[in-house]
Amino acid sequence: MSRRHGHNAALRGLLSEAGMSAAELARNVNRLAAGEGLTLHYDRTTVAHWLSGSRPRDPVPQLVAEVLTRGIGRLVSVAETGLAGPRSQASGDGSDEDRADPLPRLVALARTDADPVRRVRLAHLVFRQHGVPDTEIRDMLETPGPASLRAGIGDPDVQRVRFVTSRFAAGWPRYGGGHARAALASYLGDDMGRLLAQPAPSAERRALLSAAAQIVQVLGDMSADAGLQGLAQRYYLIALDVAAGAGDRWTRAITLRAMSVQAVRLSALRHASDLADAAVTSARGQSGDLHTFVLAQRAYARALAGERRGAYQDLDDAERQLGSSVVHDDPFLRYPRAGFAYRKGHTLHRLGDTEPALDALRYAAARRPLHEHRTRALGQARLTLVLLGQGRVDEACETGRLFGEEHRFLRSHRSSLMLREIRARLTPYRRVPEAADLLQRLAALARTTPGP
Repeated sequence: MSRRHGHNAALRGLLSEAGMSAAELARNVNRLAAGEGLTLHYDRTTVAHWLSGSRPRDPVPQLVAEVLTRGIGRLVSVAETGLAGPRSQASGDGSDEDRADPLPRLVALARTDADPVRRVRLAHLVFRQHGVPDTEIRDMLETPGPASLRAGIGDPDVQRVRFVTSRFAAGWPRYGGGHARAALASYLGDDMGRLLAQPAPSAERRALLSAAAQIVQVLGDMSADAGLQGLAQRYYLIALDVAAGAGDRWTRAITLRAMSVQAVRLSALRHASDLADAAVTSARGQSGDLHTFVLAQRAYARALAGERRGAYQDLDDAERQLGSSVVHDDPFLRYPRAGFAYRKGHTLHRLGDTEPALDALRYAAARRPLHEHRTRALGQARLTLVLLGQGRVDEACETGRLFGEEHRFLRSHRSSLMLREIRARLTPYRRVPEAADLLQRLAALARTTPGP
């Protein structure tokens, strides 16, 4: 806690506008921090110190601004809270970053992320709501002159980037986002940084930007799975801008959908719904699997918002278009039926249709490829939690054991959170022998599984 700077009338006014007490602010900051992988134990006396002029260290001002954003229903910047110190994160809000040229921002961020020493400060970046990115396509292509037409960038370079992108996109579901994440950041900051700095003919430049947007989106997914939510959000925003520069609506739709998933997991439900709408808009005019992908997420967001009719309509439309595209091996061009079944089951459960939800979740858990330990683990975990909610302890213990077998392979913050939730939900049944045995297994996993 830094020294006092006079009474903080701005924060007091925001608390009044949100109808929030000091104790409620403290509890909400603690809860939001937990979602970011941070442990805080603030109470009303802490907030009283802030109101008296004390300023907490980063990332707490960003967390406070996000809590107030959710409470008031409009964007609250860090500066408005009166908690920003001279060394506060310049990009703490996400909204005041320079969005003019994403390529230098990408290279700088990736190189910082690849450095074990400098990477530490990126862990303090936090997720912030702000306006939903527009769907405007911005031209980042150069007018090819004689020099660029003779440039060394060509189709072989693009093919190499696409190969690396597809391998990481298909590979990280095996072992989780915490495995080899820094390797991808290093590739972006080094190889991609050099390629993006060189001139190229328009067609190759467009293809290179599109491939770069995809690989940044993958790094965003890996960062989110590793529990680095603020960092993941910054990668997603850069991916959107690079995809816009390439005229690539497909990758923009996928990225907006990923941002909606992240917002749901961080309980920013209104923002998640807006992002899901934007993803569907961006996907217009594209082929079937992409529509299924984005509609399935919007159905889930609508279910969370209590929009039952819209949720069912989106699920029906999504399922009708599933598999209507040409079959591809490229993970960016296909949406497996097991993936859709997982999202469908999760959505139906939120809508109260328990048996159809269980059918979908069982299908998803059974049909994931054997090597995809993360997707298999999360599928079994979700199925376990739904079964526990129905009091079907024997079945839940069986699927819980399968989850544990897959979790052993992972470096995934997301999977670790699911493990923690299963243990908590299973504890009331600890006198049941099967549950006691599973609790013991999961406790051992929690002690021995490496973190992300």
